[in-house]
Amino acid sequence: MTRLKSKSKKKTRTVIGRSDATRQRGRYSKKKIVVDDRHVDSSKLSGIRQGQGEPWDQGGLTPERIRSVKKNIMAQRRAQRRRMDEVRTASEALSHEIEQYKQVLDRSRLHLEVLHKLPAVAWTVTRHGSCDFVNQFYLDATGLSADYCTAPLKTGRKTPSDLPPFLSVLHPDHQERVSQIFWDGVRSGGGWTFEAPFLHADGSYHWHFDRAVPVRDAQGKVLRFVGSSSDIQELRSERDSLVDRERRLLAIIDGSPNPIFLKDPDGRFLLVNREFERITGVSRDQIIGKTEDGLSRLREAGALRTNDREVPLSGEVMLEELATTDMGTRWGAVQKFPIVDGDGRIYATAHFTTDVTAHKRTEEHLRLAEDQTRSILDSSLDAVITIDARDTITGWSKSAEDIFGWSCEEAVGKRIVDTIIPMQYREAHSRGCEHFLATGEGPILNRRIEITALHRAGHEFPVELTVTAIRLESWHFTAFVRDLTDKRRVEEALRGAREELTRVNRLTAMGQLSASIAHEINQPLTAIAANSDTCLHWLSTEEPDLTKARAAAQRLAKDARRASEIITRIKALMNKTPVEKAPLDIMDAIRDVMKLTQGEFRKHRITTLADLHELVPRINGDRVQLEQVILNLVLNSIESMMLVEDRPRTLSIRSRVLDDRMVEISFHDTGVGLDSTVADRLFDAFFTTKHNGTGMGLAICRSIIEAHDGQISATPGAPFGAVFQFSLPVADRP
Repeated sequence: MTRLKSKSKKKTRTVIGRSDATRQRGRYSKKKIVVDDRHVDSSKLSGIRQGQGEPWDQGGLTPERIRSVKKNIMAQRRAQRRRMDEVRTASEALSHEIEQYKQVLDRSRLHLEVLHKLPAVAWTVTRHGSCDFVNQFYLDATGLSADYCTAPLKTGRKTPSDLPPFLSVLHPDHQERVSQIFWDGVRSGGGWTFEAPFLHADGSYHWHFDRAVPVRDAQGKVLRFVGSSSDIQELRSERDSLVDRERRLLAIIDGSPNPIFLKDPDGRFLLVNREFERITGVSRDQIIGKTEDGLSRLREAGALRTNDREVPLSGEVMLEELATTDMGTRWGAVQKFPIVDGDGRIYATAHFTTDVTAHKRTEEHLRLAEDQTRSILDSSLDAVITIDARDTITGWSKSAEDIFGWSCEEAVGKRIVDTIIPMQYREAHSRGCEHFLATGEGPILNRRIEITALHRAGHEFPVELTVTAIRLESWHFTAFVRDLTDKRRVEEALRGAREELTRVNRLTAMGQLSASIAHEINQPLTAIAANSDTCLHWLSTEEPDLTKARAAAQRLAKDARRASEIITRIKALMNKTPVEKAPLDIMDAIRDVMKLTQGEFRKHRITTLADLHELVPRINGDRVQLEQVILNLVLNSIESMMLVEDRPRTLSIRSRVLDDRMVEISFHDTGVGLDSTVADRLFDAFFTTKHNGTGMGLAICRSIIEAHDGQISATPGAPFGAVFQFSLPVADRP
């Protein structure tokens, strides 16, 4: 048997394959596969039986075995070609996929370049809150770096509420608010929206509007947040300006004293002002978006909408007058005009209402008011005279006829200077009128003055005059004149009665002090007699002691002067001495009265405590009258303490200077005191709390003090007694 030698060539083929690990990374590699045809099924060719280990030459080749070997070889070649086709197909698919990835990469690079060059801020934030991308516009605007913005979240973070680095340019005043919004949006996965000022690279703050939305996977899980930030500084400034203008406009509308409102073409209210609310009693919340038909208070106000539908159709301004409504009779002039938008379309009607109800009522009552005024003027006790700028009488009341003797027909048309002004004052009157017409100023306007007027019969008499001026088309004057003849006569009678009453009161007080006065005079008279005897004694000795006699004579002169002063003060109090105001020391007047009343104090065991300020300035007054006031108050205090046995009898006299340049004198006794309910009536004439009192003493005291521009009062003392005090103005320095 001839041995067959297999002839085969070693062939090396390269097969492109894809490993699993590489497939997962999306990258591909080539792997060489070496096939040696010489050893293909060599065991069969060599005749070795599987599992027997017999050499091929021992068994021999049969045609069946050869066909089987060839069949196996062909099957292996077909399988190899199929694998090559699969590899070729996979290679083509891979090439196509690589091409697609290249296109996606190119598009991503293009999108990234667009994001960087986009004239707006864009960024992305991970689902944990750290920034992983910011575009170049944001970096240029804020001056931050990309590395700083995308730094890990823990960089520079001190508390969990701190914001990530890319938001560090927020204004400090807004960081707490924005931090809460940001982290709430991250935790909830819903994103966030806020407005806040950002620091720009030029050092200025710009308001930005930031908004972020979540990006989710197919299962709805948040992958990251994509956001943008828009510079709204100009928009916000414009908005603030618009809001400010709208606020000022609404303030003007609300401040208008006239009702103002806007309606749309269907008659629904768009705006009402505060005056409309006040008049109608309907609030804005009740009326905005509704018509009059929807509100019972306005349902009957049909006149309010007479031309409401005509104005939008015609585009013309209309004016109408309102009649009676359910709010009462109201008259008003309503101006209606259309409001147009930017395209010129009418979208509302404005209503400006001027309430003329008062004007209507004034017109209705004007004639009645004129008649009533004439009736009042004619019934007035004062004469009312109206004069024009030419000094001509235009009005003459009934009282003017009675006071001046001129009838209305005779006086009207005459010049005032030729009727009631005495001859000696006419030139001054003419000059005053000319001065007023030239300057608008007059010395007698709006003042009460007492002057002399002229009667038609030719005699002069005193009057009180008040002149007012009003300018219409020209100046008009109104004079109110009161005849003072009867008043002067009564005043003279009252003055005489008051002086007589004052004198009687002095005499009454002197009667009460007669014992004290006798004691006061008896003291110096006794001293005079004693000193006279002493002087004579020293002169009648064999050797006269002239020194001692001279001393006794000096004491004699001093006691005589003292007695003379006492008599002089008593005489002044008793006589009808005329009132003469002059600068005086009120402290001296108090001391003089205290000297007169020393006997009464000793008699009734009363202690006097004087706290008299030595630097009290002088006052202007009549010494006799003021001493009478002091004497009356001192005697009242003595009388109130006569029956007191359970406490010391003390009269404290104090003086002080008040801040308003007034000198105050107070008398505080420890007597029976005052009832607070009658304290205000003590100074009324004929009111008294004494059994034998006339009720005129304190009334005269008040009259004297008020005549000196002062004040007098009485209050209950603390803890007992009463306090009487009066204050007088300080005399002006020369």
